[in-house]
Amino acid sequence: MIFDSSFWYLANTLTTRRWEYCAITCGSLSATFLLIALAISGNIPPTKPWWDAQQVHTHYWGHVKGTQASSIFVMVAGAFYVIYGAAITRQLRRIPDIDPIIPDLQLASAAAGFCPFMLSAIALSLLTFRDYGPELTQLLNDIFWMSFFFPWPIFWVQMWTISWAILSDKSPIPVLPRSIAMVNFAAPIVFALGTGIHMHHTGPLAWNGGLVFWPTLVIFGVQVGGDCWYMLGNLQKRQTLV
Repeated sequence: MIFDSSFWYLANTLTTRRWEYCAITCGSLSATFLLIALAISGNIPPTKPWWDAQQVHTHYWGHVKGTQASSIFVMVAGAFYVIYGAAITRQLRRIPDIDPIIPDLQLASAAAGFCPFMLSAIALSLLTFRDYGPELTQLLNDIFWMSFFFPWPIFWVQMWTISWAILSDKSPIPVLPRSIAMVNFAAPIVFALGTGIHMHHTGPLAWNGGLVFWPTLVIFGVQVGGDCWYMLGNLQKRQTLV
């Protein structure tokens, strides 16, 4: 009888609407967890590309616990990102007469976006798993930052797909506003500024440069936050109409 009551409670609690609220919230959680991971590993501001091996080694062994925890935060942020991608797909499918391949492509891109999170998390976890010495620690730090910035093309596909879907919505009251299409269009252009970090140790195009780290961090937060804000607004509107 107790089990029956528990299952009845779960069945009435885990509704589709509540799932969608949670899935949308996962977008903001993903961005927040990523920010926390960078902060507790001492990477706000990030390690300098021009540091020698000993400086990098000293940095991470001075942030051992934070670096160990940060790998977990990045992994979980990746999982949240996939759930958030599923929520976007659900809302895009509400656009009248949308080509089914568009929301499917967005979801596939969001799922592929989990890989960069995992690569970054693995690099962070290895940094303090054991003392590999300064040179290998420096290599792992380089791998972490390359994994962090280089996979932007998969997010480019995802975000431009979102833009395409929004701009193709010809209904009098669009599912998502045109302003969000513009944000999703602009974000990958900013991400692309990190394409040359493997060629720059100093200057604005290095991974800690003024055109790479901070703009990427800010536009990612704006893009994810904006998507979540308007998707939550859509749910509330539908609930009011019901």
